[in-house]
Amino acid sequence: MKSDSPKKPKKSHPWLRALTNPHLLFCLAAAWFLTNGWSYCALGIGVFFSIDWLRNLASVYLGLLWVPGTPEKILTIALAIFLLRRWFPDDERTLSLLKHKSRELIEKTKLEWQSFRSWLKRNRKSKDD
Repeated sequence: MKSDSPKKPKKSHPWLRALTNPHLLFCLAAAWFLTNGWSYCALGIGVFFSIDWLRNLASVYLGLLWVPGTPEKILTIALAIFLLRRWFPDDERTLSLLKHKSRELIEKTKLEWQSFRSWLKRNRKSKDD
């Protein structure tokens, strides 16, 4: 038996909405250019105009970026969030989600720390006996 009621569109996941925020995408592009993009431009300019030191500098930096374990992506995302907070302080879409998730993380960390402290106290008392 079919239902005659229209189907409600599913709400998108909050993280998907936050990550597709135009403000965040703009800040992510700016952060990427500050951490990576300048070296691609410098490499192109250095090769085109035969500026050896600029080409060498850009090549070395790009080589370091492609080494596994480079914290460049973490730095880019952190810089993007910093820029988002500076340039768009009234952004409700992403900043509210980040504030909510950071509060949850802080509360979870506090609970785990209290649990660890109580475990540590119990183990110290049992060793003293």
